[in-house]
Amino acid sequence: MKRFEFQARRLAKTVGAAACAAAAVLAAAAIPAAAAEADRFKGLVEPIQAEKPFTIGVTLVHLQDDFWKGIAYGIQDEARRSGVQVMQVAVAGAYGNVREQFAQLEALKTRGANYVVVGAASFDGYDAVFKGLQSAGSKVLAVGIPVNSPNVTFGVGQDEGAIGTALAKAICAHKPASTTLTIPGPAGAEWTRLRYEAFRKEAGQCPGMKVVPGAFGGGVDLAYGMSQASDLLLRDPNADFIYTPVIPLGMGAVQAVRQQRRNVKVVSSAVVREAIPMIKDGRFLAVASEPGILMGRLIVQYAIRDHEGKPMPNMKKDAALPYPYVLTPPVVITPENASTYPFDVYEIPPQGWSVTAMK
Repeated sequence: MKRFEFQARRLAKTVGAAACAAAAVLAAAAIPAAAAEADRFKGLVEPIQAEKPFTIGVTLVHLQDDFWKGIAYGIQDEARRSGVQVMQVAVAGAYGNVREQFAQLEALKTRGANYVVVGAASFDGYDAVFKGLQSAGSKVLAVGIPVNSPNVTFGVGQDEGAIGTALAKAICAHKPASTTLTIPGPAGAEWTRLRYEAFRKEAGQCPGMKVVPGAFGGGVDLAYGMSQASDLLLRDPNADFIYTPVIPLGMGAVQAVRQQRRNVKVVSSAVVREAIPMIKDGRFLAVASEPGILMGRLIVQYAIRDHEGKPMPNMKKDAALPYPYVLTPPVVITPENASTYPFDVYEIPPQGWSVTAMK
């Protein structure tokens, strides 16, 4: 745990300057739908076709929300467009299921995948497995969230601290003198910690804004968010907002607010189709986008460039992570821009789409 906390603090400190810039992007108005449709890569890369055939194997934490489903869909669809073979998509099942993911990684190594894309179930513990993949000729790519290993060729993700910062800014702009209850999220996931720490830090810069500390733990499902929010609301009748790091917890908090008939708004991150009406009618004050489809597409396009020795635009290497990485530019979704934001381009896979076709 001490090692994890050190890594989290180091990442938060290193990306601090970038987080400020990203927060400005996060707070911007929604991109017009027509412009978004014209560029599925948001200007980060120009799409190219694979000239040399290669294979990609994938293992992701779970497919319980549209963020990870979007990544899987983005990988599948971009591979189809660009001439890359996806040999398999495996699912660990939940955060913390590292043994299951290790077995999946070994299977992909045995099958000889040229690139292995990992949405890691934990921040630490993968170094030896990744080194074995590299020795066998498979390059490891991190997608969605970071993983603590130098044996990763590159990663595509997002600025976790900027998400927490932007959500605190949204509350401060709406009602500075306020009280926010917090559901920090599961323990051991560095993305939840970085968001929470950035949220509290930014809240400290807002005069009159009070944040009630929460305890890390539990899952990321709606039922847990609902139970935790219900308890918190009963303890604090003067609350104005509830912070959650991810949308299932946020939707649970919205349900708890409705049951208790309280005038409390929720902030969260990532979008699922069921949450869009809740954003539009104001039950969510703000939701940070997490463009999983874009991340999936980018990991394929950068793999093509790496495989063919071509330029890797917008790829950075610094002390924040032990490998080069690209950060996607998110946007904060509010009741004011929810009707124009192109969710189906960047966030939400087509209705009826299933990952089983990829196996």
